[in-house]
Amino acid sequence: MGKPFAKELTLLEKTINWANSLELDSLSTFFSKIKAPIYLVGSGGSLSACHFAVSLLNKKGKFAKAITPLELFHLKETIHNSSVIFISASGRNYDIRFSYKVAVEQDPKNIGIICMKEDNPLTKISLNHGLTNSFCYNLPSGKDGFLATNSLMAFYLVFNNGLSNNRIKSKPITKSFNKSIDSFLNSTDGHCTYIVLYSGWNKSVALDIESKCSEAGLDSILISDYRNFGHGRHNWFDKHDRSAIIALCNEEDNLLAKKTIGLLPESIPKLLLESKEKDSISCIDLLKKSFIFINELGKKKGIDPGKPGVPSYGSKLYNLPYSSLLPKEREIKISIRAKTAIKRKLNIYDLSLIDENELKMWVRAYNSFINNLKKASFGLIMFDYDGTLCSSSERYSVPSLSITQKLNEIIKNGFYIGIATGRGKSAREALQKILPKKFWKKVIIGYYNGSDCGTLEDNELPNKNRAVSPSLEKLESELKRVTQVYGSKIELRPNQITIEVSHIKRWYFIRNLIIQTIKTNYSIDDIQILESSHSMDIIPLSVSKMNIISYAKNILKKSNISQEILCIGDKGQWSGNDFSLLDSKYGLSVHEVSPKLNKCWNISSLGHRNVSATLEYLNSLSFEDTSIKFKINK
Repeated sequence: MGKPFAKELTLLEKTINWANSLELDSLSTFFSKIKAPIYLVGSGGSLSACHFAVSLLNKKGKFAKAITPLELFHLKETIHNSSVIFISASGRNYDIRFSYKVAVEQDPKNIGIICMKEDNPLTKISLNHGLTNSFCYNLPSGKDGFLATNSLMAFYLVFNNGLSNNRIKSKPITKSFNKSIDSFLNSTDGHCTYIVLYSGWNKSVALDIESKCSEAGLDSILISDYRNFGHGRHNWFDKHDRSAIIALCNEEDNLLAKKTIGLLPESIPKLLLESKEKDSISCIDLLKKSFIFINELGKKKGIDPGKPGVPSYGSKLYNLPYSSLLPKEREIKISIRAKTAIKRKLNIYDLSLIDENELKMWVRAYNSFINNLKKASFGLIMFDYDGTLCSSSERYSVPSLSITQKLNEIIKNGFYIGIATGRGKSAREALQKILPKKFWKKVIIGYYNGSDCGTLEDNELPNKNRAVSPSLEKLESELKRVTQVYGSKIELRPNQITIEVSHIKRWYFIRNLIIQTIKTNYSIDDIQILESSHSMDIIPLSVSKMNIISYAKNILKKSNISQEILCIGDKGQWSGNDFSLLDSKYGLSVHEVSPKLNKCWNISSLGHRNVSATLEYLNSLSFEDTSIKFKINK
C-alpha cells in the first residue's frame, strides 16, 4: 500500500508548475464573497492544507478555523451561521462524505468543496445540493502514496494563488541544507521526541510534520509556538534526554527563532528549518523542506514514509462507519421539508429549542401555507431577477439553460411570466437573448423595482426620459460626495439611484455610510432603501415591485386563464428588494424569508438556495388548460 516517498518528491516541481498554471478566477471570487466565520474541514494531510488556508483567510480579515469531520459534527450548533469548505484529495473517504451531509442538514451560509480529483464521490453527492460550489482539479501526479505529498503541495499552491498575489518561484534545495539535516539526524539517537517550534505562517507546516511522523510511525512529535514553548514546555528537555528541536522560521520571525533556541543548552540537537522568503511563500518553501526532512528521517528509521505498511486494524479504523454511533437530536415528528422551512423562518439550528406550543403554531402555519399553494391556480409566475433567475456569477450574462428551458415551458403552455427587477434595459436584453421573439408579449417586466412596467417586446422601456424625482436628484450629489473615495458606482435614473461597490470587502462600511447619510438628511423623507444580492437601490416611497403585480393582473383579466400570481424572489426579509413582492400567501423565497407566519416561506430542499431553489420550484409546476398548479410534498 502506497508509493516510495522519495519517488513522489521527484514530482514536486512538476506539481508546482502545474498548480501555478491553473486558472483560479472563480475560486478567488468564491473566497472573496464567502461569509465568515468559516470552517475548513479535512483529515490527515488535508487538515494541514486547511490550516494553511486559515492563515490566508485570516490575513484577509476573515475568521476561519481548521477542523476535522468529527469536530464539525460536534459544532453543529454553529454551522447554520457559518460557511463550510471541505478539503479532500480524492473526495472518497467516509469522514468527509459524512461531514458534508452534516453540514447540508444545518443549512449553512455557504458550502465549498476543493478536491484534487475532478470525478470524485463527494462532488457527486453535492450535485443534489445547489448551494455547494465545487472546485476540482486533476492532479497530474495522480494519487499520493500513504502520506499526502503532491496533493498537499497542490492545495498549498491553489490556496495561495487563489487568495493572495504572492507567487512562488521554485528554487533548488542546496547541498548545505541536505547536510544540515544529515548532521542533525546523526546527533539524535534511537527513538527521539522532536519538539517542532513555529510562529505565524508556519503553523501548518509544524502540524504536517507531526501528522507525517505519526502516520508513518517515524518518531514522536510535540509542537508549540515559540512563546508558548517558553511557558513551561521547555521543561520537557530537562526530563527527557532523547529529545531534539526543529525550529521553523522565515524572514519575519528568524530573530525570535534564533534567540529562543540560543537560550537552550548546547547539548540539545537543533535543526533550523529556515526560509529566506516571507508571508505565504515562506510556508510553501518550508513545506517542501519538511518533506525532505521526513524522507531523511524515514531512511534513518528504516521506514519508507510513502509505504510504511499498515496493520489490518488500521484499515478497519480508516473505514469505520460511525454515524450510527453518535448522539442523535431529539426526534420531532414532522417532515424534513417542514423542519427545514421552519428553521429558516426562525433562524435556529434546532427546533427543540423552542416551546412546544410555538412549534405547533409554526407547523400549522407551514401546513396552511403549503395547502394554499397546492390549491391555488396560477396564470403567471413572477420572478425577481438577480439571485433568483441569475446567480451572482451570472450577473453579467444570462440565466442558465435549465432556467431558460423552464421559462419557455411556462409560456409554451399558454401562461405568462413576470420579472420584477432593480435593473433596467440589461434585464430586457438578457431575456430577449434567451426567449423566442414570439413569446415576448407573454413576458411582463417591472424595471427599476416596479417604477416602469411593460412587456418584453417594448424596446422603448425603461423610459429614462421621465422627470427625475427631486428627492433622488438632491440625494445623488450628496451620496457621490461621501462615497467617491471608495470607488462606488452611483447611477441616477428617473425613479431610482443604484449604488454598486467595486470592493466587496468595503460593502458593509459603505452600506452603513449610505444609510446614515440618508437617514440624517431630514429634508428628504419620501424615499426608501432596498438591497439586492449585488447592490443597493434608493427609490421613492411611491415605487414598489407591487406595481408590476397590478399591471400583470390587468393583463390577466383580458385572458381566459387564472388571475392568481405566484411570486418567487430571494430577498424576502426587509430591507431586501423582494420584501413587498413576497409579502403574499403565494410568496416563495429562494433564500431570505420574512418572520411572518403566513407569508414568504422558503420551502426548498436542504442544500438548495437561489437559482437551484428556483429550479426546484419550477420543477414542481404542472400545467392544466387554464392554470398552473404547484405540486410539492409537505
